[in-house]
Amino acid sequence: MGDEWKIDLKIPDIGMMVTLMTAALCSMIMGAAEIAYTMLWITASYVRHGKDFFIDLLNAKALTWTAEYILVAGSLLLFSAILFLLSSTYSLYELNGLAKNPEKKVHTKVVFGFFIGGLVLLFLALISAIILRYL
Repeated sequence: MGDEWKIDLKIPDIGMMVTLMTAALCSMIMGAAEIAYTMLWITASYVRHGKDFFIDLLNAKALTWTAEYILVAGSLLLFSAILFLLSSTYSLYELNGLAKNPEKKVHTKVVFGFFIGGLVLLFLALISAIILRYL
């Protein structure tokens, strides 16, 4: 008598699907924006300093202030972008697994671990840019 009104719809967790999709979209936008911003820095420095700028980037003995700025802050931004894109990729992987099997356990700690790691590197890049610029 207890199970006659029970309905099994086999619907995946909608809240988790929205969370994973939001994390994927935010990570993609932030990763792409960081890559574009770094390329903007490099292009602007090339236009300002000419062909010698790339030699300054390769030659560790004669780094100008701009080259140090690009190497430190740009490297941190690119590593942050990599973590954001890894977060997006893993989030989409988990979302696909959840869509195929509603009973699947989602590993949100990995998704948000990559995301928070990207945010920490972004913060360090901004702090290093301020330190290199004003100190």
